[in-house]
Amino acid sequence: MAKSEILVTGAAGYIGSHMCKHLSRNGYQPVMLDNLSRGHRRQAVKWGPFYQGNASDGELLAHIFSAHEIMAVMHFAAYISV
Repeated sequence: MAKSEILVTGAAGYIGSHMCKHLSRNGYQPVMLDNLSRGHRRQAVKWGPFYQGNASDGELLAHIFSAHEIMAVMHFAAYISV
C-alpha cells in the first residue's frame, strides 16, 4: 500500500524538516518543497522527494501535483524575521 503523500513547503527549514521527519516516521510520504534561501537541503532530502523552488511558482506546483497524489499541504515557507 502506498503511503499518503503530503506536500510540505519550507521543508528544508527547522520546523519544516522536523515535520517531514515526523510524517515519515508515522506512515506518510512528505513531498518537500523549499527554495533553500534559508533552509538546508541535507535536512530535507532524507525524508522523500525534494523540489527546489518557490511555493508561488505555479508551473512547479502543477508539476508536483501531477507527479504525486497530494492529500494535504503543510505550509512552513516563511521568514523568521521581517
